[in-house]
Parts: sequence; structure tokens; C-alpha cells
Amino acid sequence: MKLSSKKIVLTNGSSPLGKELLSLLLAEGALVVVGDTTPEEIPNHVNLQKYKIEPSKPDQIERLIESAIETLDKIDVFIINSELYTYAEDDKENWAQLKHIYQTNSLAPIFAIQKLTNLISVGLHIITVSSSITNHPTPGFGLFGSSKLAFEYFWDSYRNQVGKRFHFSRVVSDAPGSSNPTRLAKKVLRSILRPKTSRYENLSLVLREYFLKIVPFSHFFRTLFYGIRLKEEKKRKNSQVSHSNSLEV
Repeated sequence: MKLSSKKIVLTNGSSPLGKELLSLLLAEGALVVVGDTTPEEIPNHVNLQKYKIEPSKPDQIERLIESAIETLDKIDVFIINSELYTYAEDDKENWAQLKHIYQTNSLAPIFAIQKLTNLISVGLHIITVSSSITNHPTPGFGLFGSSKLAFEYFWDSYRNQVGKRFHFSRVVSDAPGSSNPTRLAKKVLRSILRPKTSRYENLSLVLREYFLKIVPFSHFFRTLFYGIRLKEEKKRKNSQVSHSNSLEV
């Protein structure tokens, strides 16, 4: 098997992508440790060890890393797959939500990378999955996009800072709701087998990004599209609230 005895840590293994990826990794013979809020949803396997953690809390990320090293003796690959997705929430002044989304999407992954690269001197491969929606300002995705961009800025800066001691691979997925977990999992697997700075989920995503780069005014139509979509979503939510209130009266 291609990944026989490869020692891998994965966060959020119960997500659609996590389940697809776990199936591929275990089929290839990898030894996997998973950190998840609901590990009971993940089927047991002889090559799998599960830990219940809250990925937004640094002490639990630290516990996952230390437990994985204790269980596996070392970590070859660490896959950051924990993110909190929000849409149409940008105008709500909810401090607790704001704090939670930045902890999950930015602070905890940064802490994980710092912890990993301080514990492991060389050879570690870190993989992150990020949405293409963060590449361009998009109505309705302000909280999600800004929290992911904060992490991605650190990712690019730190990757250049530590040089060749570690491998850093980013797999760029399609927009939330359009991504295919099976296809994306295969791209992550390919990144493990053949480390590369970045991979895109599909060719159409690459062509879309290239088109936006060479035709600047296309951003106007993209923003217009997402703006209309956001208005429709808010109208739908308001309609649901009104209907709920009328039922209560």
C-alpha cells in the first residue's frame, strides 16, 4: 500500500470531507489519529485512534498533538480540516460568535502549526484545506473569509520563514456548497503522496480564477451575483422569522 505505516493526524474526521479522507487513508494502510468534537460518529478501525477535542481551544489542540506523538511515536502528516463556515451573518454584532469563528478558523490552526514545528525539528508535512471564496471579497462571506484569510496570511509567511525543513501544502476547494468531498479528499491524498505548495479541487476552479485575474471587470459581475444571492437569503430568513412569530401569536 502506498501509505503503509504513514503516521497521519486529521482534525474534524466526522465532516463530509473527513469521512471521505479517512476512508482513503485507512484503505492505503496509513496509521491515523483523529481529533474531533464527535468521534463517536466515526467508525472504528484497527489503524485508527480517536480523541474527543474542541478544535477552537488551544489546550485541546496541544493535547491532540502530544497524544498523537505518544500513540504514533511521530507525526508524518498533519491535516488541518477544522473550520467554521458562516454565511449572511456579517451584520450581526455577536461578540461570542465573532470570537468563536476566529478561534476556530485562524487562532487554533496557527497555534497548531507553531506547536508542531517546535516539537518536530524536520520532515513534517502540514496540509490545509481552504475555500476559493476567500480569494476575492464576497458579499455574505465577510466573517468566514476574513477569519480564513488571517490564517492564510500566516500560512504563506511562515512557510517561507521555515524554509525546506517542513512541507506545506494547501488544497483549494470550491465555494462552500459547491465542493465535492470525494473529489476533494482525492486531492488531499495526492498532496500527501506528492507534496506540492497548492492544488485546486478541479480544473474549472483553476480556469475561473485565471479568468478573474485576466478580466478585472468580471469581479463586478461576480460581486453583483453574490449580492443578489445574499439579498435572497436574507429575505428567506426574514420570511421564516415572520412565519414563526405568526405561529406563536
